[in-house]
Amino acid sequence: MAAAVVMLMMSATAAAETWVSFPALLAQVKSGPLIRAIINPVRSDVEIKFRDLDEWHAFYPPAEQANLQRLLDARHIRVLFVPRDHPVAVKSASVHHHLRYIAAAVVLVVALAAACVLVWRRRSGRASASADSG
Repeated sequence: MAAAVVMLMMSATAAAETWVSFPALLAQVKSGPLIRAIINPVRSDVEIKFRDLDEWHAFYPPAEQANLQRLLDARHIRVLFVPRDHPVAVKSASVHHHLRYIAAAVVLVVALAAACVLVWRRRSGRASASADSG
């Protein structure tokens, strides 16, 4: 029983969508009982939905999009646009933290070496000064 209900529902939704020619769709846009329209500029197709929830689809010439929008706007029919896919910006490879730690370690070793050289020079300078005075 449930399978029959599901099949009826699927056939009802499939029957609600109809592909028609653009002039036939345009005639309905001018005078039909529409509730909304969806324009897909990428594929150059339009879908209109009637008050009885039937849907008509048609491909339109790209030059006719402005005229179609003007007619829909004049009749105060809600128009939705399918957004264009924007390419996802590729992030540049981030610097890995372990490289930062290696760089910090190198700077630390150089600083320690410089400090050791300074301390060694001071001590050797004191040792030579005390040997000269003695």
